[in-house]
Amino acid sequence: MDLRTLRYFQTVAECGSYSRGSEMLCISQPAVSRAIRLLESELGQPLFNRHGHGISLTQAGEKLLGHTRTILHQVADVRSDIGRTGKSFAGTLRIALPSAVGAYLAPLLAERMARECPGASLEFVGGYSAYIHEWLVREQVDLACLHDPQPQKEFHLRPLMREEVFLVGRENLLPKLGVANIDELARLPLMLPSGSNASRRVLTAWSATENLWMKPVLTVDDHLILRALLRAGAGVSLLTQSAFIEDQRAGLLQSIPLSPAVYWTLCLVSPRRAAEQELAQRCTSILIALMNERNLKNPAL
Repeated sequence: MDLRTLRYFQTVAECGSYSRGSEMLCISQPAVSRAIRLLESELGQPLFNRHGHGISLTQAGEKLLGHTRTILHQVADVRSDIGRTGKSFAGTLRIALPSAVGAYLAPLLAERMARECPGASLEFVGGYSAYIHEWLVREQVDLACLHDPQPQKEFHLRPLMREEVFLVGRENLLPKLGVANIDELARLPLMLPSGSNASRRVLTAWSATENLWMKPVLTVDDHLILRALLRAGAGVSLLTQSAFIEDQRAGLLQSIPLSPAVYWTLCLVSPRRAAEQELAQRCTSILIALMNERNLKNPAL
């Protein structure tokens, strides 16, 4: 068992496919399959169930995936720690961002980090809040931005800015009064992400207050797919301005505010161990400075 084989195994497991895994690794599929067969032989257990729709992890595979993530993460930390010797802010920092936030924040952060911490390497991943929270729990990322995260003792939270939430869609689907209250939402074809994402929590809170039951017509856990569905007129959604501003400028989507107004607080979240790392601290300081410079931070925070 070696680190390369474990990395092959993790990639295939997370992709759910040998072919997609080999593409991600830029290695031929037979080579990846052969490495995993040798790993299964060494462990004496099958790691994947093969079926017509792809692959799934066996019980042994689930256990190995948990150990593999921990091992590879620790190896990366060792490399970063050694790499800092004699250097300023060297190492790799893994950062998770909501897709819409990442579209404007990642380029700013990458440029500033390259200038002020040339020895550092950034790895960006994007997704909805439920996925980002899971990555944090599994210690797959060092820093993350989340909308209205629930406080947990394992994580350090730092508010960055408040973003107003709008009802977004094709003009013909939006209420004509120019503002949307809960009565209008109950009659509209809502498209929202699943789980505990901020937009679902807003809807759940409003529904409970008014004793209404509202169910989205579509559940969408991908930002690009949601934007495509909105442009196609498949429904409306609850989004912050950064998520739809390009389509609105192009005249493809329109937006109206909610009544009463709703805001999501974007927070910087880090595991307690990451909050103590020099590079993570420096990145946090740069991120806050960027917010202040561009007047993104709400003074109330």
